[in-house]
Amino acid sequence: MLRRKRFWLGLIITVIFLGIFIARTDFDEIHDAFSSADYALALAAVPLYFIGFWIRTIRWRLLLSPVRRVSTLRLYPVVLIGLMTNNVAPLRVGELVRAYLVGERESLSKSTALGTIAVDRTFDGLTLVMMLGIVAALSGSNGGVKGVGIFTAVSFLCASLVLVSLALSPQRARPILSRLVNLFPAPLAEKIESLIDSFSSGLQAIRSPRTLAIAAVASVSSWLVEGSMYYIVGQAFDLDVGFEVYLLVLAGANLALSIFASPGGIGPFEATTQAVLLSFSVPVGQAFAYAVDAHLLQHLPLPPGARDRGVGAGTLRIGQQPGPHRREKELGSGAARPAGRVGQDQVPRARHQGPR
Repeated sequence: MLRRKRFWLGLIITVIFLGIFIARTDFDEIHDAFSSADYALALAAVPLYFIGFWIRTIRWRLLLSPVRRVSTLRLYPVVLIGLMTNNVAPLRVGELVRAYLVGERESLSKSTALGTIAVDRTFDGLTLVMMLGIVAALSGSNGGVKGVGIFTAVSFLCASLVLVSLALSPQRARPILSRLVNLFPAPLAEKIESLIDSFSSGLQAIRSPRTLAIAAVASVSSWLVEGSMYYIVGQAFDLDVGFEVYLLVLAGANLALSIFASPGGIGPFEATTQAVLLSFSVPVGQAFAYAVDAHLLQHLPLPPGARDRGVGAGTLRIGQQPGPHRREKELGSGAARPAGRVGQDQVPRARHQGPR
C-alpha cells in the first residue's frame, strides 16, 4: 500500500510539472531548436557528469573512513547504482539502496552507512544553496531572482553554522537541538531524535577541520564539473548565456528534485530549468529543448563497470538482495554471506531517509 501511494504521489508531481513545462512552449520554436542542435557536442559533455560523481565518491569515502576504510573504486559503482535507482524511482530511494549495498559489501551497519549518506547529501544541498545564492544575488537578472539569491545565501550561512557546530562541538550543539526537538509531539520527536543520532554518526569524519575543508572543496569541485557539462550542452543548443546562468540552472533544478520527489525527477527538472532560462531571456523553444536534452543525457546507461558490479534497475528494491553469484564476487568469499536480521542493521524505511 505504501509503495503504491509513493508511486501515485510521484506520478501526480510529474504530471503537474510537465503540464507547467509544456503550457509555456511554442512548438514551432521547439522544432527549430531540436533541428539545429549539435548532438555530438552534447554527448561529448556526458563524461563530465560521471567525473563529478567520482569526486563525490571521494567525499563519501572520507565520510566513511572513521567506521570503515573503503577504496573509491569500490564505492563508485555503489554511487552509480544509487543514481540509477533515483532515475527510475521516486522519493530518492537510491540513497537507501546505497546504504544497503555498501552495508552488504563491506559488512557495515546500514544505519551507520545511511548516516554518512545523509551528511554526504547535506554537503550537496549546502553547496547548491550557496551557488544559487551567490549567482542569483550577483546576476544581472530581475529583482525577484536577486531576492531569492539573498534569501538562499542567508539560509546557506545559517545551515552551515549548524552543520559545523554539530560536527566540531557535538556536546554543545546536541542539548540545543534536543530542546528544539522536544517542541514536537512525542512520536515525531522520537523519530527526529533517531535521525539526528544517525546524522551525528555520519559527522565523525568531519570533526577534523582538515577533513571538513577537503569535503567542502570536493563538494564545490564536483558541482562545478557538472556545471561544465550543463554549459557544453548549452553551447550545443546555441544558448546565449554565461557560465553563471548554467550554475543557476544546476542549483535550481537539483534543489527542485530534492523537494519534489517525482520518478527520475521528470517534470520538476524540466520546469525549473525552463523557468530559470526564461528569466534570462532565452527563447522558449531553446529553453524547452535544452531542458529535455540536459535531463535525458543524465539518464543514459551507466558505464559497464558499474553494471558489472551492481544489479539491474528492475531488481533494485529495498530489502531485496543481489543474487548469490554477484554477492559472492563482491564480498570476495567462497559463499554468499547470510542476510542480517531485522534490527539496527537494516535500512530504515524511506520516510526516515536523509536529506535530499
